[in-house]
Amino acid sequence: MFTQQAAWGEGSFPIAVVKMHVCYVRVTCKTGQTHGWDQHIPTSLWEKMFIASSSAVGALRNPERADLVAALGDTTGVPALRNIRRRMLSDESGRQILKEKPILRDFVELEKMGSYKEGSLGRAYFEFMSSRGFSPQERPCVRFVDDPELAYIMLRYREVHDFVHVLTGLGTSVEGEIVQKWFELLQTGLPVCLLSATVGPLRISVSDRVRLATEWVPWALRASVQVPFFMNLYYEKLLDRDIENLRRELDVPPLPHGAP
Repeated sequence: MFTQQAAWGEGSFPIAVVKMHVCYVRVTCKTGQTHGWDQHIPTSLWEKMFIASSSAVGALRNPERADLVAALGDTTGVPALRNIRRRMLSDESGRQILKEKPILRDFVELEKMGSYKEGSLGRAYFEFMSSRGFSPQERPCVRFVDDPELAYIMLRYREVHDFVHVLTGLGTSVEGEIVQKWFELLQTGLPVCLLSATVGPLRISVSDRVRLATEWVPWALRASVQVPFFMNLYYEKLLDRDIENLRRELDVPPLPHGAP
């Protein structure tokens, strides 16, 4: 797909535009890709800056463009990804994840997830995904992170997003996504989370903004401190666990009344 790149001159503005166009093509990672590295596009610092600024503008205009949000995450997230790696390497489960590098989209067959017993994490994940028409294969690829292991960490972050929804009980409304982004921001420090956490409230009512400030963000702050680092959870090995017991074990605080 990217065989033309060897003929391109690196670092020029027109080439950044071409690469940005490639980024805009809405392609999700496919089953069988290796650790999120197959779609990598080498970029210079100037190209990354251009892609980041263009993606930020585009995502602000249309927050539904997951490809633009992903490009922004790729080009701004490296310092946070290094910190995430450090935290994963300091944890036994995190080290195992980085060693084995499981790809969720290759592991999960959504239809089979419905066979897990009622009340298990696997069954709750199946019900969450199927009721919304979601698929584990829908997450955007990592394209502009140059370190293969950091690229994997970014892919892992995107793939476990829905598991975090299931564990916390947060929904997928605009309000629910904003609260989850606050939780993810506080735990990971990824700048891309800041976009949804701070710009997202412009899309909700004034009364919901008040609740966000007084109830939902304080919940996210409490959860980010109490709950173990969500990137260190090996979700594929927890599917048969009772979800309520798992929430108690992980000290997930109950959501405020009327939480999204």
